[in-house]
Amino acid sequence: LDYEAKTGIRMTYEALSRRTDISIDTLKSMASRDDYNSSLKNIASICDAIHCNPIEYLNWNSTKDET
Repeated sequence: LDYEAKTGIRMTYEALSRRTDISIDTLKSMASRDDYNSSLKNIASICDAIHCNPIEYLNWNSTKDET
């Protein structure tokens, strides 16, 4: 998600942290680690802060064998 491209507003980790009460370290981990397992609470907080629908950004990868 490129918030700045969509809105023209530059969102820093610090600004997002203030809007969501999520620590800057957690936000940086969420942004940089492919294997980061975020809580739905954090995802909902971010989506509320930047006015997006989480369904547009979540993917389901089943670990169940589908044979």
